Amino acid sequence: MQLEQLQARIKYSRLYKNEKIERLYFRFGQDSRDIKTTAWFEVVNDRLTVFVRVENIRSADLRDRLLEAEYKAEIERQFYEIINNCELERKQTPLHVRLRDDIIPIYDDSSLRHQADALRFCCSMKVSALYADTGTGKSKIAIDLAVSRYEAGEIKKVLVFLPVSTKKNFQAQIDLWCRHNALEWKLIGHESMGSSNRAVFEALNFVDSETQIIIDESHMIKTPTAKRSKRIKMVCEKTSYKLVMTGTPVTDNVHNLYMQYACLSPLIIGVRDWKKFEEKYLVMGGIFGDEIIGYKNISHLMGLLEPYTYQITKEECLNLPAKQFYTHTCRMNDIQYELYHEEKMWLLEKIKSDCFRATDIFKSFTRMQQICCGYCHYGNEREYLGTNKFSLMHNIPADEQVIFFCKYIFEVEMIIEHFGYKNCAVFTGENPQERDAELRDFVNGKTKYFVATMQSGGTGLNGLQEVCRRIVFFSNSFSYFQRKQSVGRIDRQGQRNEMFIHDFRTEANIDDKIIRNLKRKGNLADEIKKLMLDKTKLKKYVESL
Repeated sequence: MQLEQLQARIKYSRLYKNEKIERLYFRFGQDSRDIKTTAWFEVVNDRLTVFVRVENIRSADLRDRLLEAEYKAEIERQFYEIINNCELERKQTPLHVRLRDDIIPIYDDSSLRHQADALRFCCSMKVSALYADTGTGKSKIAIDLAVSRYEAGEIKKVLVFLPVSTKKNFQAQIDLWCRHNALEWKLIGHESMGSSNRAVFEALNFVDSETQIIIDESHMIKTPTAKRSKRIKMVCEKTSYKLVMTGTPVTDNVHNLYMQYACLSPLIIGVRDWKKFEEKYLVMGGIFGDEIIGYKNISHLMGLLEPYTYQITKEECLNLPAKQFYTHTCRMNDIQYELYHEEKMWLLEKIKSDCFRATDIFKSFTRMQQICCGYCHYGNEREYLGTNKFSLMHNIPADEQVIFFCKYIFEVEMIIEHFGYKNCAVFTGENPQERDAELRDFVNGKTKYFVATMQSGGTGLNGLQEVCRRIVFFSNSFSYFQRKQSVGRIDRQGQRNEMFIHDFRTEANIDDKIIRNLKRKGNLADEIKKLMLDKTKLKKYVESL
């Protein structure tokens, strides 16, 4: 049942249509000199949805939101049968047809061919997933999509969810590429949606049926049980136009895709919730039966996602210079060796006792890596152990600007102390107010070394590739994803020189295991989970460290 047919069921209703918007207005609620009520039906997020607007000149913000909620609930109760019949008829049309769009892509001469092709795809669907390697210009594609929808009359506002650390960079891209001052933008951090009720209310009040939502670095909402993921999904339900985009959609395996596509539309995968997804596509096991040990029906899942997905790889669209990789090894000092050996023996005894858990393994591995990096914790106390990694600095040319990535804040402090604060631009979670200025100083050549944690500096930063071609990983994360994102800071459009990637490591086998995993594009945590299934293999693995 279309809105035209619905109109015949409601007295005094009137149908409003333009090229992109179709609404059925009808009389409901108070309508006087002080209060004006507007009610209408509209298909939003592939559902027939009720909207009510109560403008009250006696209200502080000219809106009576309590009365709006009351009217909306009453309309949904009284029109339940009509709405249900309409939905049943709509579902006879395939989902990818219902979510199809048809707007003219708007881009300029600065768009590269792969950007123009991606934009055409996104303009053909109301919802889409753009999986583009770092440095391929996905921000411009998203901004051009919003401009295209604005000029087509579909949207008036854009809400962008993104990492807090990249907000200023994305705003700079908006200022550069968005040519419509009337198009309203709001940027909200992923982290804020998990920690701030105010940010959630701002997002809910901002979004309506004429809003485009963009979720940048969408891998950050991959966890279905996380508060930020649930809240962002709730906001997404208020509009039809959504785009998720990231350079690394899958950081562990295909289960990372569930929440990203659920934000686009819960109908794409065709399961009601995460539990149903788990039953249909995941093989669960482990000691307590709550660990993912395998996958099933993958071909079917990929077929469901394919109509809404566009992928861009650097190899296909960018002619970037080559990368050279080097590994430099140093010895541990005596105290590092002693503490490392003690931790290893403690873990072996824990495994023999049969009272260990996965968290014990991960904590012990983390502690061993921290010892290799030059420090350890005793309760709330942090003890500096020293490191021989600075003896490897002779492998780094003294006449170049260099980026240092670390896993731990303590390493950042050591590097700053070694080179001198005035020579270092610092980018970590501990200096959010100053780090943009620090980045500018490095790009402008005022500082020689850019020192960052992978967590803060490995995602969303642009401009480093124009002044630097060399990265030193003073330590590594267990995850290939963070490694790939960090290398992407220089391996991107705008890089004109051959690149050099250096790994500083100790002779400890934990460092060797990490680097081997990264070369296989793996995740050390996943490898440990598999070993947990066989105590003998796990014991041999730990003995080899």
